[in-house]
Amino acid sequence: MKERSLDRTYATGETNFTNDFAQEIVAKDINTVSLGPERHFEPKKHEVFNPNDFTLIFLDSDSVTNVTSLNRVNHRRVLIFVGNGNGLISYGKGKGEDYESAFNNAFKKMRQNLVCLSLDIRHSSQRRMEGRHNDFRIWLLPQKNPNYWGNPTIWKMLLHSGLGGVRYICKSRKRDPYSLVYAFFTAVTQNMTPDEIATQ
Repeated sequence: MKERSLDRTYATGETNFTNDFAQEIVAKDINTVSLGPERHFEPKKHEVFNPNDFTLIFLDSDSVTNVTSLNRVNHRRVLIFVGNGNGLISYGKGKGEDYESAFNNAFKKMRQNLVCLSLDIRHSSQRRMEGRHNDFRIWLLPQKNPNYWGNPTIWKMLLHSGLGGVRYICKSRKRDPYSLVYAFFTAVTQNMTPDEIATQ
């Protein structure tokens, strides 16, 4: 019978125990940095924003094939969106040989695409905004009480963007998450605060 469980060993950090686990293996496992997706949400040195303040939305994943005269080359694609609910949003798309490398590339692009919206907490939306990409169109209309009825992906993105007093209309003949994201960012980046509108 074991005198100490592995969970207790992890919690206390002790390695002097008598059970079936080798001390070297347990010590190496304790000091190993996690290689899972959660490593992206650990604050790194000299970062301005805390990744734990953002919410990640996994929008789409699929497989693409490049057919040549000699071979078929398969790749995986990933599309993600993040927002902190206070005007900071971003998206990232990545491609790789497997879904793990595609997600890593998408997260790198997401850090490069970070956008800060012009946002007033008391009056989040003051003007009509419109975005279009390919066949997808979206209209954001200001109103006193928010109305998020419609596409669940869009209202989740609006919620984590910090745009409260708004309702939206979207129109598309086919499901294309990439066109949705591009049109969404085209629309929300047109937002202006009351002070900015007054100075025009």
